[in-house]
Amino acid sequence: MLKGEMRVDVAVIGGGFTGSSAALRLAQAGTKVAVLEAEYSGFGGSGRNVGLTNAGLWINPEDVEKAVGKRHGERLNEFLGKAPDLVYELIEEHDIECDALRNGTLHLAHSEKGLQAIEERAWQINARGGSVMLLDKAETYKLTAAENYLGALHDMRAGTIQPLDYCHGLMEAAKQAGADIYTGTPALGIRHKRNKWHIKTPTGILIADRVLIATNAYIEHIYPLIKSSFTPMHYCQMATPPLNEEQLKHFLPGRNGTWDTRMVMRSFRTDAAGRLIIGTIGNIFADSAPLFTSWANKIVRETFPGIGPVEWTYKWSGRIACSENYVPNLHDLGRGLYSVSGFSGRGIAPGTAFGREMADFILGRINSRDLPLPLSTIKSVPLNKLRELFYETGSQITRLYDYIT
Repeated sequence: MLKGEMRVDVAVIGGGFTGSSAALRLAQAGTKVAVLEAEYSGFGGSGRNVGLTNAGLWINPEDVEKAVGKRHGERLNEFLGKAPDLVYELIEEHDIECDALRNGTLHLAHSEKGLQAIEERAWQINARGGSVMLLDKAETYKLTAAENYLGALHDMRAGTIQPLDYCHGLMEAAKQAGADIYTGTPALGIRHKRNKWHIKTPTGILIADRVLIATNAYIEHIYPLIKSSFTPMHYCQMATPPLNEEQLKHFLPGRNGTWDTRMVMRSFRTDAAGRLIIGTIGNIFADSAPLFTSWANKIVRETFPGIGPVEWTYKWSGRIACSENYVPNLHDLGRGLYSVSGFSGRGIAPGTAFGREMADFILGRINSRDLPLPLSTIKSVPLNKLRELFYETGSQITRLYDYIT
């Protein structure tokens, strides 16, 4: 915890993927940088992530170009297509133990419409220099042992990690490089005074020339206007104890991280210990969400019938910041204050890459024209509360429908 007054060149608020990546880059350059983290590294959406190091964004490359213009869209598609490379380079460089596996992720088609969607996505990615593969039903089953999927998009640029361990490793690397790390230290307020930013914490003041806010959906006291630029959405997961050898023959034998084409998507992953991990949109701890366990049991029975009954040892939920167009927000808030948010569920590789990119911008290594996205002022999402209600209510209704049908 920060106590008293401290002066630095750059303050980073948030100790997730983006903040830790930025702090590491800044510290490696010899910049005096401090990180303020309200809880612990990865407490928020980073540590609660599904663990897929996917390339690109949820929306297709053409939609990215429509959202931000062709010039920036092409640059962003290329930048994020290579973002998983950075994740695995950092893991290797800093010897981060996080169950890293790079054998590709699978986007599973649950219907004919879903099959058409992944075919279109594959075409768009490969037309821009990518090399993703389409798998038929038999090939998909061979890798997943999952019933009722018609095919999959196999993206070898991606893989899986244990997200909390990766986040811890990034922050530790930043610390070893010279960054000052203050966990359990929320930023309570910020003001500009005598050409410096003064950040108030419970027991001290951090004074900085420049500030990067990297809290994503977990922004609280600091600069609350940023909240209006994204819609918070929950994603929950449940995990079993490690499966036995026979059970593992019937659950993701290829050990690929997966998610499907449903609007209220389902994700399936295993870890190094062999746990079955299932996830979906929604807040598992909401009073209106009593069916998660029953729903998960039914989905496992129907999708992986060879496993047999399972128990659920762990349950968790994290907040996602969904921007209006599902493209991250890079905000220039004036006088050396910047923020990055709105990863819309694609936090690992994009967060790591944008953290480094913003650090290079702050260091003066690149100018604003070289950023993958233009810096902008805050634009509020229209009807944001209704959008948030739509996400959560829709997910709960879909789960109820899945359960009773």
